[in-house]
Amino acid sequence: MLFNRTRRSVIGFLPVVLVVSMLLMASCAKNEPRPGGEVTNTEVNKWIVDSMRYYYYWNTSIPQDRNLNFNSSPQAFFESLLNRPADRFSWIQNAEDLRNELSGIIKTSGLGFGFFRIGERGAGAAIRYVLKGSPADLAGIKRGDIFTRVNGIELTVDSEGYVENYQPLQGNEPFTLTRGIINGNVISEGEEISITPVENFQEKAIHMDSILTTANGTKVAYLFYNRFLSNQAQELIDAFNRFKAGGVSELIIDERYNGGGDVGVASLLSALTHKGFNINSDFIRYEFNNNFRDAVLTYADLFGAENGNVVSANNLGLSRVFILATGSSASASELVINNLRPFLGAANVVHIGGTTRGKDDASITIVNSSPRFKGENDWGIQPIVLKYKNRNGEGNFVNGLTPTYEVVETVPFAPMGSAEDPLIGSALGIIDPSMRSTLSRQMSVQRQRLAAGFGELSRMNEKVSNIVPLDVTHSLDGVPLKIR
Repeated sequence: MLFNRTRRSVIGFLPVVLVVSMLLMASCAKNEPRPGGEVTNTEVNKWIVDSMRYYYYWNTSIPQDRNLNFNSSPQAFFESLLNRPADRFSWIQNAEDLRNELSGIIKTSGLGFGFFRIGERGAGAAIRYVLKGSPADLAGIKRGDIFTRVNGIELTVDSEGYVENYQPLQGNEPFTLTRGIINGNVISEGEEISITPVENFQEKAIHMDSILTTANGTKVAYLFYNRFLSNQAQELIDAFNRFKAGGVSELIIDERYNGGGDVGVASLLSALTHKGFNINSDFIRYEFNNNFRDAVLTYADLFGAENGNVVSANNLGLSRVFILATGSSASASELVINNLRPFLGAANVVHIGGTTRGKDDASITIVNSSPRFKGENDWGIQPIVLKYKNRNGEGNFVNGLTPTYEVVETVPFAPMGSAEDPLIGSALGIIDPSMRSTLSRQMSVQRQRLAAGFGELSRMNEKVSNIVPLDVTHSLDGVPLKIR
């Protein structure tokens, strides 16, 4: 475990933790439930509050026991402990579902979508991406497709800018979509498509990796990275191996819809990018509650010293990187932007898109190891346990990271990886100024669509974004990433 091996910033876990079988996967020994009998809400809730008083970043804000309702449901009880509104991201759910979700194993239709306004009260769903092999993919849906009805009911916008009648898109039951067809500034309706979500679908972290060539011959690596999944670290290494073999000199990391994930994979992406990589370089600062000492972690701490050689072999050695990020980018996506800055300089981490979500904290997975806590009582909690900063102590971006260049994508979306996409086009225009005239024409079309009332519903899109925690479980557990 990290507190036994970190060289100088040892996390000062209290001695009781040393008695526990696993730092993050068991409750304290003193909280072991009494054997026999039916598990009660009180029993579960005592485990929850004891875990929270120990690990939770805002543990001093938790009410005293006499002010808590131990008979309430675990979900309601957990919510009563949280320091809202400062804590926007802690949650509780079935432990197996929680582990699957953090591993990218989900029940899904395969649609990544956002919403846009049509005139005064109308709305449309614009497909941002489609998971390969998913029901939506098999139905022939592609990025850039738009839909105006769900289950035959028209999508509308309320007075606060939120979409009505969209809920089946995020549900577990079959649903239908009515295709919208853009003709100039008018949208008509076309065919109806039926989709049935599937269970246990493994999401892919990388949706696309390719090499773009600009007008002046510059080779640009493009990575559409949609999730930081610790079980897909090798795929990231393989993509950078292809980039390096292709002789790229610039890199675009597309995180515009990436809600976050594992800190070890975020550090791996950083390490593969910048010049001067050293496995022992400090990368991140953890700031805990008063039960623990703060910590400074190196690349070796985060993805394993044994992986240093393979990372060095595939490191691009760049002095600049372009990162496409928006209000749907959070957690580990923001970490990459913030924590690359000390290595490259803030001016050389070129953020194109919009202001990010503002998730500068991290969480761990806590489940109860007792065999009594199974079935409907098998709860997992994902509480915020720390705030993080980069190696220079820079962080505190609860209001999000502002872009270097603010660029908005409009419907219909350009194909993934295309220079016609305004965010990608902006990056290519900086890399190769001879391409800026093309970008200017694209922006003119974009302004026309905005004037026609096809603007993004940003508040709604933040609501439906799949924000996942910056998960630091493995980094505290001392488990390296699995890389060949």
